[in-house]
Amino acid sequence: MSNSVADKQTVEPYIIASSLPNRYPRGWFCIGADYEFSDKPMKLDYFGTSLVAYRGADSGEIHVLDAYCPHMGANLADGCVKGDSVICPFHEWSWGSDGFCNDIPYANKIPERARIKAWESMEVNQLVYIWHDPDGNPPIPEQKIPKIDEVYEEGWTPWYIRRVHIENNCRELIDNMADKAHFGPVHGTGEIDHFSNICEGHVYTQLMNGQSEMGFMESNTTYYGPGYMIHRSTINNDEDGSSRRYMSLVMNVPTSMDSFEFLAGFRERVPEGMENDREAQMAFMASIADDAEDRGVFADMRIWQNKAPIDNPILCDGDGPVTKLRQWYQQFLVPVDKVPATLKERKVYDKS
Repeated sequence: MSNSVADKQTVEPYIIASSLPNRYPRGWFCIGADYEFSDKPMKLDYFGTSLVAYRGADSGEIHVLDAYCPHMGANLADGCVKGDSVICPFHEWSWGSDGFCNDIPYANKIPERARIKAWESMEVNQLVYIWHDPDGNPPIPEQKIPKIDEVYEEGWTPWYIRRVHIENNCRELIDNMADKAHFGPVHGTGEIDHFSNICEGHVYTQLMNGQSEMGFMESNTTYYGPGYMIHRSTINNDEDGSSRRYMSLVMNVPTSMDSFEFLAGFRERVPEGMENDREAQMAFMASIADDAEDRGVFADMRIWQNKAPIDNPILCDGDGPVTKLRQWYQQFLVPVDKVPATLKERKVYDKS
């Protein structure tokens, strides 16, 4: 419905209010698949600094530390791993998994202040996560990433992870959970029969059923905190009676206040004939990721790269619960004691 000529004459051009958060969000952030990490240090540029992630050569456990050595500033990711420690490439200071310097080969005494930050990490769902809280608090027990039994079923390919740098604030991609209207223009989704959002505490779920280009889709998408989303979907093809199950990931880790690393993950049922061929499975998943460039998850990137953060969007009655979603996300940008108690209550927004 359009406005009348008389109405248009009284309407001033809308001014977009655009601002960025003044701190990074709190929560668990997925940094990759478990097989991507070894006893070779891996450099990660997150949260305005540099981190080093590695597996202990003795324990095999994941460790994540601040990467800059406080001795002379070298990056520990350029060093090596001995035992469960990472060795600085500059002067071979050794840093334990707890962040304390445990050896200096040419010194009789280790300086008392020789300590760097050790990041809390966890492995579950064949993925690796780190905890970030700008207030320095430890992980919140009830926000531990849950194990998803479906991930551990036999017959799935490994996670295939693709990373892309996005020049925008990480909260911009969260709007997709409530943005019902973008699925047609961006992803080519047909008629949507059911679309609802459910929020409860730190968890936000999108349920969607409808027609896709490949058949009827039943989709369950859930964020566990601000940085890790897992999507499980089944597509039924009415023409040949086939059914396709797949899982995907949409993950973000801030690199600065106005940029983030977008990690997309893909997992499919192993195609017939590839059961014992991991290399073939990964090549197959790479092709799936390529297909996502056009209408899949990567189609959003063209929007994120060029859109303006907008605090006061003009919404219409056909939009999803964008404002409610943003209120949910805001809890991760304030100290824990400032989170409204009402967010713990289960709320359902049905926009079918």
